[in-house]
Amino acid sequence: MTKNEILCILCNALYTLTSGMSAVFMNVFLYTYTGSLIVMVIYTCIHIALMPICFTIAGKIALKMHYGITLSIGLVFLVIQLLFVLYYNELFAIYHYYVYIVAIFFGIGEGFYYLSLNTLHQLVTTPHSRSLFIGVGGVLNNIASVVAPLLATFIIDVSMDDMSGYINIFKIVVVVFIFMSVLALLINVKGNPTNFSVIKSISFQNDQQWKYILMSNFLFGFRDSLVLALSGLLVYNATNGSGSLYGKLLACFAFLTILSYMFVSKTMVRTNRMKYYTLGAIFLSTSTIVLVVFPNIYGAIYYGVVNAIASAFYSSPFNLIAMNALNDYDKQENIVGRVIAREIYLTISRCLGMLFIVFCNKMFSEMIYLYVSVITLSLSPIALAAYSNRYHKKRDAMKSVNQL
Repeated sequence: MTKNEILCILCNALYTLTSGMSAVFMNVFLYTYTGSLIVMVIYTCIHIALMPICFTIAGKIALKMHYGITLSIGLVFLVIQLLFVLYYNELFAIYHYYVYIVAIFFGIGEGFYYLSLNTLHQLVTTPHSRSLFIGVGGVLNNIASVVAPLLATFIIDVSMDDMSGYINIFKIVVVVFIFMSVLALLINVKGNPTNFSVIKSISFQNDQQWKYILMSNFLFGFRDSLVLALSGLLVYNATNGSGSLYGKLLACFAFLTILSYMFVSKTMVRTNRMKYYTLGAIFLSTSTIVLVVFPNIYGAIYYGVVNAIASAFYSSPFNLIAMNALNDYDKQENIVGRVIAREIYLTISRCLGMLFIVFCNKMFSEMIYLYVSVITLSLSPIALAAYSNRYHKKRDAMKSVNQL
């Protein structure tokens, strides 16, 4: 592998490890101070809403600079986010709006980071090296996904209390992020110098394939809003606020996710792809419904196990279909605009999902709003699977007619 490929794999693995240690516990840390699920929903909404905006800004900057610089910029903002949390941590209980400042730094950082990394994966590899690159990167990322919660749990266990443990985790992650920001500058890769238009890409007009991709991303985001904003905190509550037990559960769930993705990668073919899609959608829907109906350790375990196994069945066909579609446009244009367009549709539905939770909180009592919002949003994977099955059956039927 080339130097750039090795650097990209190393950065991605380190980020998977450190974000696995900090991102989930960041939500728990802030929730412990604020005590409000709604504040955390708004926090997540701000973070997610900023990402496509920063995708566009990072993409435009990368036209004149290389992607290593924009990757480093993203990591610097993530360092600022963590330093802000470490410095003002006790004030979050008094000034809830501090949480939203954290969300702004988080959104900017991840927007720059993911646009740069996703584009670099395409640019640094060749058709001959891509298989090895994906294989090595996948192994390291999966190992990091399991190690991260276990390492975080160990740090919490050896600290005076859970809150001290969270702070120690953030300090370690800051050091690693600073190292990664320097490492990223060594990746000297420029992308397609051709300008791109996000405005044109978010419009599908008469392109039925692109309409399907964008609408699929839109439907995908509604259930995503639960995972991003609530499910982790509901699992945490189910453990009676034990950071150590929470971390151990996350490690077990991550291990099951690896096994599931390995199984799907070896068995999924074109003929069974939509069956996997549908099966994964149904079980994913039940996972969050059970979690909110049974808010105890048994509901948390059911959610974690089913979500871990079903995610691969649901996400793998979704991502494969989208990647194949983007490949159709790759030779004609700079596809960064289409990558950002997908993120915009995903972000809109994620934010609408989170706003729906806030709306339900205002309209219904404390005891009811979670049931209404979670159950409603949990049904979106089934809606997406139904829409996808209908589209593919119609497309395959048209191909058969054309061949006649």
